[in-house]
Amino acid sequence: MSDVVTAKPDVHDMVVVHRTFRQSCAELPELVRGLRPGDIERAQLVVDAVRFMLMGLEAHHVSEDEFLWPRLTDRTTLNADAITRMEEQHHRLEELVTRVRGALDGLAADPRPSRCEQVAAQLTELGSVLTAHMDEEENTILPLAAEYLTVAEWEELGEISLAKLEKKHLLRAFSALMAVATPDEQQAILAKAPLPARVLWRLTGRRSYARWEARLHGA
Repeated sequence: MSDVVTAKPDVHDMVVVHRTFRQSCAELPELVRGLRPGDIERAQLVVDAVRFMLMGLEAHHVSEDEFLWPRLTDRTTLNADAITRMEEQHHRLEELVTRVRGALDGLAADPRPSRCEQVAAQLTELGSVLTAHMDEEENTILPLAAEYLTVAEWEELGEISLAKLEKKHLLRAFSALMAVATPDEQQAILAKAPLPARVLWRLTGRRSYARWEARLHGA
């Protein structure tokens, strides 16, 4: 990219997004292992949490596949190997996500110990691969995005990711993001969020998400 981009995008918001996945990957295997045989209601709640994480992860990665990698590939030829690794890691993660999804209906219907352990192990493997991927992305790719993308392009990446979520999940996704953000990060996120999202989060989103989290963790 020959022209110098003077306004740099603030790519830290992706670190906060990654934090939601890190938290889920740390918590979900043990929540699955904690299920008791015959407790279908609890199993369905935990499975819903797993599905929500997988849905958000898919939206996040597809937006990168469709928008981020092509632009960085065109503009940073010296970093082609790093971008190729990102794409390969996405393919591996897609395989792991598909495997977990395939076991969730059975887990929700019958949380027997062997099934719980199977899904927990799958989630642990997914979390291990995903954590390594996010570490590399934060260390290698985000500096490239800050250097070679415009502010408008970075914002478009976020909009593409959100557009891949069903509307009924948007407030929950925004509330999950805000729940892991520091106060300073919350202010930065709110400054860029549409007015309806800010209002809904303040009025209902944060409280409803807190109640959902309390149910999930048995508080």
